[in-house]
Amino acid sequence: MIDYFIVPLMKKTFVNETETKQALLNFIASSDYLSMGKNCAEFESAFSTWQGRKYGILFNSGGSANLALLQALQNMNVIQRGDNIAYSALTWSTNVMPIIQLGMQPIPIDCNLTTLNVSPKKLEERVKEVSIKALFLTNVLGFTDDIHGIRQVCKDHDILLIEDNCESLGTVVKGEKAGNFGLSASFSFYVAHHMSTIEGGMLCTDDEDLDEMLRMVRANGWDRNLTPSQQQKLRKQFDIDEFQANYCFFDLGYNLRPTEITGFLGLQQVRFLDDIVQQR
Repeated sequence: MIDYFIVPLMKKTFVNETETKQALLNFIASSDYLSMGKNCAEFESAFSTWQGRKYGILFNSGGSANLALLQALQNMNVIQRGDNIAYSALTWSTNVMPIIQLGMQPIPIDCNLTTLNVSPKKLEERVKEVSIKALFLTNVLGFTDDIHGIRQVCKDHDILLIEDNCESLGTVVKGEKAGNFGLSASFSFYVAHHMSTIEGGMLCTDDEDLDEMLRMVRANGWDRNLTPSQQQKLRKQFDIDEFQANYCFFDLGYNLRPTEITGFLGLQQVRFLDDIVQQR
């Protein structure tokens, strides 16, 4: 008979649980407005600054962030239906499902058994077998393989690199944070991950056009969460006045918006993020 024990997925919902729960109770009791608002925007800014990227776009989950990223890239014609999109074979369903759901071809890349992550060698071998338009790389269990080498392979073969960094928040490889190697990266604040907003996710990028499209994809294709200058540009392009804009959906999207509770919890927990990463 084999002895075994079960390691719980989580023991607590939050770091500094008592303090955070009390702050949450006070916030809900005193707030008149719980739809996505200023707390979400402040958390986006705080997290993207911590990560070292220009833009952060908050979602209701990390899985939603993955779906939104691929939809946004399709809307921008960076990738298209039918394209071969590679992904880490050792990953979670929310990396593979959006590829299939959006009509693209999922191409698994096997992991290196030593690092449990995709290596440049494994990617090069796959590229020789099939053409690849983009690589959705998962950084598994807090680790990466030679991600600098992977970025170079992608550059050499004109492959768009995007990252799922939900499990490797805070990982640093030769001075660069995981999640900053590609055009964009997703992060998850699910209760069992590094920091918790109960449910929640974020996309970070340095690309202004992608940031703009992601904010529309998150909100059904509306422009209402864009800056005034971005709104003016779109409305002028499509000859839409201010009244019509209330009922105009500029591109394909979903309702993937977070709530102010998500933003508030994010602001509470991001204060402890350096300590959390150190403990992990």
